[in-house]
Amino acid sequence: MLPRSRPPEPQQKWRGMRRRVGAVWYPALIRWAFARFYREFAWTYDFVAWIVSRGLWRRWTLAALPYLRGRVLEVGCGTGYVQAAPATQQRGGLVGLDASPQMLALTRRRLQRRGGAVRLVRGVSQALPLAESAFQTVLATFPSEYIVQPRTLAEIQRVLQPSGQLIIVDAAWFTHDGLYTRLVDSAYRLTFQRPVRGMPDYQPYRALLERAGFVVAGHWETVGPSRVLVLVATRPEW
Repeated sequence: MLPRSRPPEPQQKWRGMRRRVGAVWYPALIRWAFARFYREFAWTYDFVAWIVSRGLWRRWTLAALPYLRGRVLEVGCGTGYVQAAPATQQRGGLVGLDASPQMLALTRRRLQRRGGAVRLVRGVSQALPLAESAFQTVLATFPSEYIVQPRTLAEIQRVLQPSGQLIIVDAAWFTHDGLYTRLVDSAYRLTFQRPVRGMPDYQPYRALLERAGFVVAGHWETVGPSRVLVLVATRPEW
């Protein structure tokens, strides 16, 4: 006769239940907090970005500038660092898109303070309110997973001209370690962001972009005590 398995102790059952509940509510809480961060608390964005980048956030986003060509659409333009950069203002033809009215308001304010042209559109990347083949470049700086969703990539391919490029400032890593770097790295991990210590070869977006038909090249840019990965994904001439 086989021995009966011993039923779990009440304490073990309680711990197991807490782990299962935590695995559900903690990611949901993080998603809710980020949604509030991009909307009601958008006014804190620049300060938080400065803290978690050691003051390099603006320079990280501007690492994309050498890769821009022709008319440019920036999806998820945030608070407008790229929009307000003198290099992009001089070239003209730059359009910024964001789903958050609060972010667009901050970008508009930044552009108006600097006397820059304001070309902003409210919308989502899965349904771009823009014409076909209207841009030579689509840019996204530090986007979340929405950028490689099939609907997003289909829309990007629709608005890109043949041989147009999707430029993604994908991630940044500090090249010098220390207490501050370790604290920031822990904050990134706790919020399900990619770590900022070391420079792993792991590039999750690359395979998804190639699967969607893009030809992808990765470029490393040195920005102060850090390196930034810029992905250049070229749309084939269909």
